[in-house]
Amino acid sequence: MNAKNSYQNLDYENLPNIKKFTACDITQKFNPTGIKEPMIDFVFPEIPFPPKNFYEELGEEKIRELVFYHHNLMRKSAIGHLFTHEEDKFKIVLERTADFFLEALGGGEKYSSKYGHPHLRARHFPFTIDEKARDIWLMFFKKALKDLDVPKKYIKAFWEWLEPMSLRMVNRRTTMEMPKRYPFETIAHEFGLGENNEK
Repeated sequence: MNAKNSYQNLDYENLPNIKKFTACDITQKFNPTGIKEPMIDFVFPEIPFPPKNFYEELGEEKIRELVFYHHNLMRKSAIGHLFTHEEDKFKIVLERTADFFLEALGGGEKYSSKYGHPHLRARHFPFTIDEKARDIWLMFFKKALKDLDVPKKYIKAFWEWLEPMSLRMVNRRTTMEMPKRYPFETIAHEFGLGENNEK
């Protein structure tokens, strides 16, 4: 039998019932423009929020400066295409992101009162944010923390909130492996910190 044409001789009615992948369910209408909530493909780690005095001592102005500086660095990076080149629209993005940080760090309902729940993966789904984009995002936060001289005694608590939170923005996976983790202990030396994090 010619292998090329062997499929023509198959008895399709007696083939075993093969389970379909959910994503390829032919009973659902194909909608190429529809965006569904992404499936959770790994268990997210818990997010320990920094203590309340983080916001009280750094203040709103410093936190906004940190977010603005970070985003302007990213805009010039390999993932700069994720950001609009229109200054007015970019400022809106900056303000919204800063509001999220301010609320998460203890500054009251500055974000949720305007925009509701963050839903980080879903809100970012129109943009491709993969593991590499997350790595760049974190790398520039390290730089921002250094360049803006954020007091060293707050860096550990901030990073231990930021790093697991960043996993929730990844909405396109490029590998089945777990995303790389960056525990504070692996970056502490970059801030001149050791066991005593208040140096």
